[in-house]
Amino acid sequence: MNVSTKDRIIEAMEELVNEKGYKGATTKEIAERAGLNEVTLFRHFGNKKGIVKAIIKKYGFVDLLENTIEEKVIWEVEKDLKMLVREYQFLLEEKKTVILLSLKEAGKFPELDALIKHIPQKYIGLLENYFEKMVKKEKIKKVNPSTVATNFVFINFGYFLMKTRINPAGGEFPIDDFIEKNIDFFIQSLQ
Repeated sequence: MNVSTKDRIIEAMEELVNEKGYKGATTKEIAERAGLNEVTLFRHFGNKKGIVKAIIKKYGFVDLLENTIEEKVIWEVEKDLKMLVREYQFLLEEKKTVILLSLKEAGKFPELDALIKHIPQKYIGLLENYFEKMVKKEKIKKVNPSTVATNFVFINFGYFLMKTRINPAGGEFPIDDFIEKNIDFFIQSLQ
């Protein structure tokens, strides 16, 4: 499969930023890693910020969360939340590069900061709506949907951070164990 020039530049940028940080990744090194000259990089993106904007565009996934909730929720709290954990973790893993870039380079790219803020805010909003409906359907006890949604997102994002930043080379903590030990506990608090 042929990888486009733009995708090669984006991949090279991702790799170098993960290795050296944004400042350490020069356009010359990015171009070399992508197997092309620096002029080609500038022609496609203008500068490093242009590459970051392309990465943001490539990795935005809030709409996918909304589609997942609309298409896969069956209004059974245990099955729904376990499915949502798996879907959210899959999306986080798929978009890991931009998320880790935003954490590493926090404050340097307002558009990246805005995207990273928007993802959990949007997910919390979607979950608030879900928990509100579950309370109305009397499928869970009366809870504050905002608090429950926020905690659910924190638990899930915490798991992602543990796997990728806190203990990336350490012992594995498979998703099935995470769901069994943590999400089951969370679900019990709703019943």
